[in-house]
Amino acid sequence: MRKILLLLEQIDSFEQFFAKSVSLPQVEVSTPYKKVHSQMAHKIRAISKRLPFASLHQFWIAEWQKRIDDFDTIVVFDNAATQKLLEFIKSRITKRTKLKIWLWNVPNERIEYLKENFDVYCFDQNYSKEYGLTFLEQFYILDSVNLDEKTDVLRDFYFVGADKGRIQQLDQLAGMIEESELTYQFDVFSDDKQSNRSGINYLDSKITYPEIIKKIQESKVIVEINKDGQVGLTLRALESLFFQKKLITNNVHIKNYDFYHPNNIMIWEHGNLKELEKLTNFLGEPYHQLPTTVTDRYSFRAWIKRING
Repeated sequence: MRKILLLLEQIDSFEQFFAKSVSLPQVEVSTPYKKVHSQMAHKIRAISKRLPFASLHQFWIAEWQKRIDDFDTIVVFDNAATQKLLEFIKSRITKRTKLKIWLWNVPNERIEYLKENFDVYCFDQNYSKEYGLTFLEQFYILDSVNLDEKTDVLRDFYFVGADKGRIQQLDQLAGMIEESELTYQFDVFSDDKQSNRSGINYLDSKITYPEIIKKIQESKVIVEINKDGQVGLTLRALESLFFQKKLITNNVHIKNYDFYHPNNIMIWEHGNLKELEKLTNFLGEPYHQLPTTVTDRYSFRAWIKRING
């Protein structure tokens, strides 16, 4: 059976979680380069990758390079898509192997080079349209999570993420939650503590993705604050779908998705004081169960089938 190879750097905790969760027999996940276990080896590898010597660069490429002919499709995720790596793969594969790029984050500083030389897929509709990329819906993977395990609910609302200019919105939402006598925990990665609300927890270091999953399961509602202009599905939106948790978001485009239901998703208008009453009513509505045909559309299995098509 010929296989699919996914290449991505596994630095972020979610990337590590994703790589360990893939259980499809035809899919192999690897880092592009050999793993190292010391700071000195890491520095040597980094320098070697930048030097203009093809043999030195190839020395550090992981074991998958020896089996490159085994793969029908190679998908390089954006965090691994350097020109040197892509040109190496392109020079080694035959016409029967498809090389594709997956943009998990936008914007991308190498987008002009990528779109001119490769088949690029992206989760953001606006960005795909602007640069002529192939739009492909975002996905989530739950293969390693036991959803049947019962978890006590400890709070009403949960947010996790970097500040990125969102503190003002989070502070206002926290005020609404407090006024409604509801509970929340906002885990924010930021050095600048702009809010002194007790439920906003400033983190000095990132927490692992399994820890985030546990806090999601302990909460009734996931909070999502998107950047202006972002229309693609985020990890938070998919977590709400797969964990069957309610979502409060500032993404007005989410109404266009087949999983949208007003009982499950509240679109929050920052600065609108009338939202206070809506917040309380939203929490009181029963969760609307969605058919598995909807959830399956955003699964990793569906994504891999489409990108391999």
